[in-house]
Amino acid sequence: MSQQLNTLYKLMTMYTLSRVDFAMTNRQISNVFLDLGYTNYFNVQYALGDLIDSGLVHEEAYPDYRYYALTASGRESIEALRSSLSSSIRSDIDEYLKKNRLEFREAVSSRSEYYRTTEGDWAVRCRVMEHTTALIDMTLIVPNETQAKVVSREWKEKCQEIYALVIRRLTQPDHIDRIVEEDTGSSGEADTPSAALP
Repeated sequence: MSQQLNTLYKLMTMYTLSRVDFAMTNRQISNVFLDLGYTNYFNVQYALGDLIDSGLVHEEAYPDYRYYALTASGRESIEALRSSLSSSIRSDIDEYLKKNRLEFREAVSSRSEYYRTTEGDWAVRCRVMEHTTALIDMTLIVPNETQAKVVSREWKEKCQEIYALVIRRLTQPDHIDRIVEEDTGSSGEADTPSAALP
């Protein structure tokens, strides 16, 4: 691959990442190039590796996926070099991302990783992300690696359902009313002793 083509693919990768507000997986980035017929998988990986090495793209690794996002330097670079990409390439990428945005977002909103604890058990960290904010972030302890793998895989399939259930159960109207009453009551109790102080 020529240096000129590699530069083009790096610009396209940065432009793609600049057009979304979430980190993308390696597969998602590769699919932009492959589905639009611009190049092959290996050239994408080469360009992506160069961007990581030069500090323009940040890689976050999990057991099952790797996520990529522009660094601050990467954002500055693509803003300065955006016009180096032809309008037709930018349009192709924009249309592709618009068409697949919901599917992409759902795929990257769930994150899970598992690891061995110092006590010898296995921990599975499960998250649902909205942009860079974790809507839910919990760690489950399981006895062995097989269960850790199962929990990690199932989380990706069922995280939205679990998140909705947790929110629903914790914010039922009777729970909210009881907490408001408790807070009001405790505020009143706290005011009484302080009023008696000189």
